[in-house]
Amino acid sequence: MIFNENPLFLDLYKFFLAVALGALMGLERERTHKDHSGKDFAGIRTYMLITFLGALLAYLSSIYFDWLLAVGLGSFILVILSAYVMGSILNKQIGMTTEISTIIAFIIGILSFKSSQEIAILATILNTLILSFKSPLHEFAYTIKPKEFFDTIKFILIAFVILPLLRPIQSFGPFSSINLYEIWLMVVFVSSLSYIAYISIKLFGSNKGVYLIGLFGGILSSTATVTSLANKSKESVQIKPLVGAAALACSTMFLRMLIEVAILNYAIIEMLAFPLVLLALIGFISVSILWKRTKSGGSANIEYDSPLMLKPAIKFGLFYGFILFLSATLNHYVGSQGILITALVAGIADVDAITIYVARNYGQVGSVGITAVILAALVNTIVKIFIAKAFGKKEYGNLFVKIMAPIVVIGIILLFI
Repeated sequence: MIFNENPLFLDLYKFFLAVALGALMGLERERTHKDHSGKDFAGIRTYMLITFLGALLAYLSSIYFDWLLAVGLGSFILVILSAYVMGSILNKQIGMTTEISTIIAFIIGILSFKSSQEIAILATILNTLILSFKSPLHEFAYTIKPKEFFDTIKFILIAFVILPLLRPIQSFGPFSSINLYEIWLMVVFVSSLSYIAYISIKLFGSNKGVYLIGLFGGILSSTATVTSLANKSKESVQIKPLVGAAALACSTMFLRMLIEVAILNYAIIEMLAFPLVLLALIGFISVSILWKRTKSGGSANIEYDSPLMLKPAIKFGLFYGFILFLSATLNHYVGSQGILITALVAGIADVDAITIYVARNYGQVGSVGITAVILAALVNTIVKIFIAKAFGKKEYGNLFVKIMAPIVVIGIILLFI
């Protein structure tokens, strides 16, 4: 490359990158200054000069003295803090978002020249996004409930405190099948999915229509969504939107399984992509047809009280531990075919446990694990049909059966292909 042949071109590239990143942050500040009253002391030109100054300082320190970098950074921070103090005295403003952002911009300029261009670009994007999301973030902070805040603290505790403490513990139990770190990792994993779905529902609102609830419910818990909508059908005149949302949740479940596999073992995603995407598409097509025939969207107004849902996550972790034990036992006595029996049992209650197990242990179960995942999804779908019939209004159950029947038929065919 020309950069490798001539260091001058590489240095020029670093300077231009620093200026470009400064321009991006400056554009956001100019936009904020235009949309809101008040005067920002740093605009697009200032940010470009700040990142350029950071890159220039990094260049000078590389050819003269290393201590120039520390002195220059410290001096710049002092200048910014002095400007903040003067501004707070004169303008009676205590916010220092722009001041912190300019310090970050200066550091980004340094990173742009110190062979950390990827980090500089990522930091610029994050800085710009945080500045751009001022209104949504403030609105979210004002509306957050105490329970939601404390659940966030709990999530940080289970994900970043308890989980690392369990890593050194070795596997134990029959056939060394019990691994506390792996079990708790699944608790964190499921909690993360639930947390993301909850935040999405909170941001978009629970009254946007039952189809939105169905989509996010499929990420959170398709079984819980089908059950909730079934109970809702007994007091609702609008049955089709409820069935459509329930079917959408079930269809989204297949994509959720695919995402779990992609995260945990991307190497086997090609083997599961076709069957899971096909089952999801069949469900989406059925839902779209039903949606077109529905005159009124209605609103199911399904509420989720907590973003963390720790008890269900812990129950899932225990269930996953049971799957580990059952799979190891059956594999010892029956061989690799034992995973199919495990999938049949696990699918009655949940698809995530067997999906995650196969993804993490594909080297042991082999191609039989792919069949096991499809079997678990099929069994779980049939269970949801029984739930709809048992807990929902008669019309709800009958229509849900019609919507889900093609998925069951295709699922059975996929088992024998």
